[in-house]
Amino acid sequence: MTIWSEPRFLPCGDRALSVELGDEITRDINARILALEYLLQQRRVPGVGETVPSYRALLVYYDPLVVSHEALTATLRELLTEARPEVLPPVRTVELPCCYGGELGFELEAAAAKLGLLPEEMARLHAAADYYVYFVGFTPGLPYMTGMPERLTIPRLTNPRVKTPPGSVSIGGVQCCIYSVESPGGFWVLGRTPVRLYDPTAADPILLRAGDHVRFCPVDRAEYDAIAAEVDAGRYAPRIAGPVSTTS
Repeated sequence: MTIWSEPRFLPCGDRALSVELGDEITRDINARILALEYLLQQRRVPGVGETVPSYRALLVYYDPLVVSHEALTATLRELLTEARPEVLPPVRTVELPCCYGGELGFELEAAAAKLGLLPEEMARLHAAADYYVYFVGFTPGLPYMTGMPERLTIPRLTNPRVKTPPGSVSIGGVQCCIYSVESPGGFWVLGRTPVRLYDPTAADPILLRAGDHVRFCPVDRAEYDAIAAEVDAGRYAPRIAGPVSTTS
C-alpha cells in the first residue's frame, strides 16, 4: 500500500495534529505532504503555527484558542484536495563541495570494501547522483535524502559512533545524509563538505529544505581547506539554482 484513500488525522497533545497520507516512504506521498504544507503557509490559516514535514506525514502546531481541532481537521481535509506536486514552487538545486576519503571521509575505504568496490569508484558513484531531500530532522539542518545509486545500498553501522563531525557526508541503507552538527551517528562517512548546513548566527540558519535537490561536487583536500576558510570568513555561499527566498 502507498497513498491511502483517506488520510489519518491524529491528535498530538492539545496543540498539534499529525496528518498521515500513507504507510510507505515514496516520493509521491512526500510531494503531497510538502504541497499540503505549502498551501497551509500560503493561505495563512488562522491559528496555525509551525509545520514539520516528514516522509509521509505533516505535523501541524496550532493555537486551540484560535482554531479547534475539528475546524483545523476540516480545513486540512479541504486543502488535501488541492495538495498536488504541481502547486509547489520550482525546486531548488543546491551544489555542495565534498572531499571524499582520507581523514575527512574516514569510512570510505571500509564501506567500499564491504560493497566490493574501489574507494574511487564508490566516491564517483556517490557524487554522480541527484539527491532529493525528504525532510530535515534528527539534529538542526540534517537532511534525509533519497536518490543514491542502488549499488551503494549498505547496512548502517552495527555499532554507531559517539561523535560524527559536522559536514560529514554519509550513507546508510538506501539513504544519504549530511551531519549538520557534531552528534552520534550510524551512517558510513564517505566525505565531508565545508559548507555549514546549520548556522545559528545566519538570517536563515537552515541551509537545506524539504523538497530540495542536492548535488555533490568532488574537491581535493586543498580545495576543501580553501573553501572552509572562506566559510569561516563569511565569504562563501553554495551555488543554488532556483528560488532562494524562504516560503512566506
